[in-house]
Amino acid sequence: MVMRLLLEPLPASWPTPAPPQPTGLRGLLTRLQEMADAVRRPGNLDDLEGHLRRAATQAIVREAYFRTVGEQQDQQRRPAAFAEAWKSHLAALLAQDTVKLSGRSPITATGRDTDLAWKLYDAASRIRAEAITHATATPSKRQLSRPPTLWYAFAIAAGDDYPTLGEVHYAICEPCGIGLLRKIDFSSDWRFCGLGTRALRELEARHPALTWYTTSQYESAQSFYERYRQDSSSPWTANQCPCPHFGGRDQTREARPPPDGGALARA
Repeated sequence: MVMRLLLEPLPASWPTPAPPQPTGLRGLLTRLQEMADAVRRPGNLDDLEGHLRRAATQAIVREAYFRTVGEQQDQQRRPAAFAEAWKSHLAALLAQDTVKLSGRSPITATGRDTDLAWKLYDAASRIRAEAITHATATPSKRQLSRPPTLWYAFAIAAGDDYPTLGEVHYAICEPCGIGLLRKIDFSSDWRFCGLGTRALRELEARHPALTWYTTSQYESAQSFYERYRQDSSSPWTANQCPCPHFGGRDQTREARPPPDGGALARA
């Protein structure tokens, strides 16, 4: 997906559209695969200088992306604002006569390709937007089971054939009519994209008759829950022990929020 485009070697020339092409996310990823295949064909290997220019250009676009991701926890940018911030970081880097990146030799203006940088940004930002738009939930998979409680996990993925963007871990007790949300975990790339809300709605849709609760969370996660509960189609309780069947020592330990910020700090 985005990181494949920013990490894998680029072909000597940017591929031109060759209709018919699949549409949406699948079409973008098909183009990405074509680009990866292009550099593997023996007849398409070019000179070392061209390869180094493309790699340097790719490193600049990647650095702009990582800077934007690093700001997400504080800025909490939605997808469109994220793309604009990424664009601004890239423009600032390309405006420098010499770009200094950790672990690399300084990249001069002659050592990079500005036109390629913007093409790469455009393709990667569209892939990210399409991934968010078309993300769907995978089927729930049974994990730990200690009757009467059943423990599950499912993923939010960018289509059936593409990588996971985040995961949801939860448990239910049907006799008590209680559900326990253990953790929602999205990598920093996919925070504040609406995927946490999408995951909770999917959770409620799969188990509509339950009252839900979650473990104690950090402030950022607590504020998310408060906003979500106002429009939720299912009841949520602040009671930390609404069901005695989740009270076992091992289950309590598993239900604690992760050390990186709680069940929804990443959502």
